[in-house]
Amino acid sequence: MKNYLSLAALCVIVMSCTPFKPAISNTDINTLTEYKVKGRQGILINQKLSFGEYKTSKVKRSWTKGGNTRVPVSVSPVVDFLYPEVLTVENSNRYQTFGFQMQDGLQNYTDVYAATDFASERLLVGNNPNSIVNIIKDITGKGIDQSYMFYAQVFVNQDNKPWELVLDNSASQRNAKEYVGYFGYDQTRYYTLKPITELQTSKGPKPIWMGAVGFEVSNPANQTVAAVSLMDNGLVYLAVTNPEERFLLANLCATLLLQQDIAE
Repeated sequence: MKNYLSLAALCVIVMSCTPFKPAISNTDINTLTEYKVKGRQGILINQKLSFGEYKTSKVKRSWTKGGNTRVPVSVSPVVDFLYPEVLTVENSNRYQTFGFQMQDGLQNYTDVYAATDFASERLLVGNNPNSIVNIIKDITGKGIDQSYMFYAQVFVNQDNKPWELVLDNSASQRNAKEYVGYFGYDQTRYYTLKPITELQTSKGPKPIWMGAVGFEVSNPANQTVAAVSLMDNGLVYLAVTNPEERFLLANLCATLLLQQDIAE
């Protein structure tokens, strides 16, 4: 993943020596506010990420026993999605992992757990219609077949069912103009992630030569509600929406920014 981003960044540098930003395509309905990101670069020990009013706890990387506080670590990893423990001690020993917490000023809080190089067959357990596997199948008519994907769970407040992120980093760079990732809770509450393949210039959007420089996040009505730039320190864009949705999207953006530091 870092190799793809490096090539995309090189293309950008050749194009212009001035600061560059992603070109976000679908902003006719929602006005996006831009936030600079702090904490993404540099030493990762005791790392905290922040943008706007949002800040993570210390990011816990490569967590093992006791890392996922939402589920017991002694149970079998093969369970139904009604009791989600896909990211348990067994998985954290096999995959690069990280986790963090986030709070807002309205007493909302989250626990986030993520893993790279995650095989899709790990998700093909149980028959819960609201699992990410079935959500994607209902939306696209296709299943998931990804051997080295990025997978994350975002638990909001006391809900024991997480929002789930499924993203193939390699495919999103190789087939940037066609690829779509998903972040969903059920068949009506989900977001699509589309790679950003253009930069904003004084003369308008300009395509990069290859790959993507970030992701544009849209709701089921195809309205852009968030975006994230993965170049340099990163940028986050959030739409004017209700505080709970903005908080959820802030968690998604933070997860996308943090996973770049542990990807291949």
